[in-house]
Amino acid sequence: MILSEIRPLTLSGQVRDMLRDQIMAGKLSPGERLTETDLSQRLKVSRGPLREAILQLTEEGLLIKKTYKGLRVRSISLRELEELYSMRTTLERFAFEEAWEKKTDAALDDLRTRFDYLEQSRNAQDISAAVNGEIHFHSWIYELSDHSLLQSHWRKLSPLVRIYMSIHNRQHGVCGVFMDANDTYLKLAQDDNLAAALVHIENHMQKGLDQVYASLEVS
Repeated sequence: MILSEIRPLTLSGQVRDMLRDQIMAGKLSPGERLTETDLSQRLKVSRGPLREAILQLTEEGLLIKKTYKGLRVRSISLRELEELYSMRTTLERFAFEEAWEKKTDAALDDLRTRFDYLEQSRNAQDISAAVNGEIHFHSWIYELSDHSLLQSHWRKLSPLVRIYMSIHNRQHGVCGVFMDANDTYLKLAQDDNLAAALVHIENHMQKGLDQVYASLEVS
């Protein structure tokens, strides 16, 4: 495990972001055990901000900390991946149905801005920014739905989506996931055909699951 050094006065939020970036890039592998001593020495930070960063990533679901078992990067099983994709498909379809009549020119401008950021991050090979951009891009429909319970479920699901993306990036070295599918997603979101958008969601999610199966077979 190789981590770049950061400045001694780095705040806990910066430590958190760096650890998250390492997880997204696959430099901290799912299931890998971590220790505060090792991380503190590698990052050259005191235990205080490091512990705050670990707590935040634990709350996000990217790190797991258990008594007597220590700290580790969260892993994800095939069963969890299958459940992730079935749940995400259901949630995203429902989000489109809820938000469809709420689309405005301003909302669509917002979506295009998110897409542009995602594309720029991918072209720059900035893995962390691309993963964040992917989450932000797909969060658009949930935010537009104005459905608080739906949004809560998406926030709970997002850490697992991030873990999936880290698996994909580690296996394929691709920055930004399924950009062609996101092109289609953007186009359909701007059109008037809800049925076509719902079909695309089904196909996009199934393709994602198939990609993960292929990744795990060669890992």
